[in-house]
Amino acid sequence: MSVVTRQFQMVYLLLEKGRMTAGELAEKLEVSPRTILRDVDALSAAGVPVYTTQGGGGGVALLDGYVLDRAAFTEEEQRQLLTALQSLPGQEGEQALTKLSALFHRSQEDWLQVNLSRWGGADEADNKKFRLLKQAVLERQTLAFDYASSYGSIRPRRALPARLVFKGQGWYLQAFDLEREDYRTFRLSRILSPAFTGEVFHRLLTPPDIGFSGDIPPLFRVEVKLRFAPYMAYRVYDEFDQGCVTRREDGSLLVDAVFPEDQWLYGYLLSFGAGVEVLAPDALRRRLAVLGQEIFRAHSEKPDTPCQVPDGMMGSSKTKEVPTMENYKDMKFCQSCGMPLTPGVELGTEADGSASPDYCGYCYKGGQFMGEMTMEEMIDFCAPMMAKGNPGMTEEQAKAQMHQFFPMLKRWKR
Repeated sequence: MSVVTRQFQMVYLLLEKGRMTAGELAEKLEVSPRTILRDVDALSAAGVPVYTTQGGGGGVALLDGYVLDRAAFTEEEQRQLLTALQSLPGQEGEQALTKLSALFHRSQEDWLQVNLSRWGGADEADNKKFRLLKQAVLERQTLAFDYASSYGSIRPRRALPARLVFKGQGWYLQAFDLEREDYRTFRLSRILSPAFTGEVFHRLLTPPDIGFSGDIPPLFRVEVKLRFAPYMAYRVYDEFDQGCVTRREDGSLLVDAVFPEDQWLYGYLLSFGAGVEVLAPDALRRRLAVLGQEIFRAHSEKPDTPCQVPDGMMGSSKTKEVPTMENYKDMKFCQSCGMPLTPGVELGTEADGSASPDYCGYCYKGGQFMGEMTMEEMIDFCAPMMAKGNPGMTEEQAKAQMHQFFPMLKRWKR
């Protein structure tokens, strides 16, 4: 929230309430009482008759009969405030915009419009979702919803909404996840069926800023080098920072980027079809080739019955005999990801810098886990690597073993 917007809200709160303490204003506007007193001085200097009184019944107030004067805002400040309101979807923003435009004697400059509905969508579902989440943030309503994560799962969440943020190409909800007891960032398009729980919270929420996507923990990060065909230029410049893109003489585009290595990344790269080539790393290149072959097989023949394609893709129902964890009972494992802690494997570190006896260096550093996730998400991430390291084992079999083994690991014990 800009200083101008905050001071404007303060004046409107005082017009509505009559008198408020600096503490009440600070809580409402999510700043410190000292900032409120500085705002009072700034508003007074701008000609707004706001004053403070001490003692019982004291606080911050406006002179009786005061009506907001447009002279309190410069031309540029008026333009910024109207633009901010114009960029918010919802009827309340439109009503406030109309009132302020009349107050400032300015016509509504219709150069900006925000519509959250996706291309091809015929209804207002996304705009309605935005309004519901906005209401939840402003009224401090606890939310319940299902969330489609990039690990391929859809799970219920309960969260305390803190703020809505637009970053890159989408809107996000920053909230305190009640199950994980930490702040999480949820992409709005992946929030399914949000609803109020009926619980109002009074906790002060201070979520961290949304970090750059390159800040991915080492366990999940993969540095990717891609080559795009010239006809993919529109998507490359849509989706990558121009600093990551090198245009070659033949019109092709080279992109260097950092991604989380999970199912989302495979699907994302496949969405470019034959317009992209993975130059590095080799493991990702091979994985994409295998997925491409599976897609080809699934679409090259017409199934005789509806069941043949799923059966072929899932593999035989007769499971092969694969090694069980009993075979490794004398081996030491990372108590987070299950990786064998054999000689030469980098160990994690405790807060004092000493080697951790329980965790590998990919999962644990400086006394903290490098990447918060559930046990299910860890299994989804580790299963492909376990299957690759055990010829004859499918990812399904790897997950089945991990579901038996992981609950015994220190990090996941209940």
